[in-house]
Amino acid sequence: MLNSLNNPSVIFTLAILHGMIGAIAAWVAQKKGRSYPRWLIIGLIGGTPALIVALLLKPISLDPS
Repeated sequence: MLNSLNNPSVIFTLAILHGMIGAIAAWVAQKKGRSYPRWLIIGLIGGTPALIVALLLKPISLDPS
């Protein structure tokens, strides 16, 4: 397993998947009323944990009452 991490195509594939998970986390957070750019950065750094947190976020209510 660790030997395959020396293969550039494996590293590239994992980086693409990590970026996609980060973008999905940002999209989920945006749908719940959060800032997309902020969550994109969080998602690109955090990856899967950021996606889990975004899924657990409560939606922001825009109703002032």
